[in-house]
Amino acid sequence: RPGVHVAAEPCGAAGIAAACSEQRRFFPKLAKMKDRIRTWKIRPGDQVFINSGKMKGSSGEVLMTDFQRNMLKVKGLNLRKVKNMEGKVSMIEKKIHYSNCALVDPVSGKPTRIGLTFTEQGDAIRIAHRSGHVLPWPDDPKGLQELAERPEGPKDTSPEKALEKTYDYRADAEAIRLARMTMSKYNR
Repeated sequence: RPGVHVAAEPCGAAGIAAACSEQRRFFPKLAKMKDRIRTWKIRPGDQVFINSGKMKGSSGEVLMTDFQRNMLKVKGLNLRKVKNMEGKVSMIEKKIHYSNCALVDPVSGKPTRIGLTFTEQGDAIRIAHRSGHVLPWPDDPKGLQELAERPEGPKDTSPEKALEKTYDYRADAEAIRLARMTMSKYNR
């Protein structure tokens, strides 16, 4: 019909917002810098209790933490069905917000708040408010331990060779000085 304009792509502020939300559909928004948690007291390997939401009352082990979204994945909780390329359905864990979780006190087995205390060397120690006992930090994940214990290979550069000084600034400075002397406003 004459006079009717149909846009092939979204336009205007509302259209741009809709397009952005369509791209971000599968990923939660990043938390603003001012809203990010500065000191995380939960790490992968900790036992947490879910104190609100659909999975309220259940507990599990933390698989991963997402510092940019203030969220964490808990093993066996908040499961969703996902189809892979072959069409098979599998269950995966989705993220839960940090504020909906509480660490489990190993002494009483109940959820507790955590306080941080720093030693003279600057190391952080977690203390459970419920029992007053020290909660040890969990061990590093297996992947990080394997990276730290990697043997040196034949193609690895030795630290001495990497720190060796190979650049001679004096030769470069002389070449720049000669170039400046030959350059004038008439031969540019």
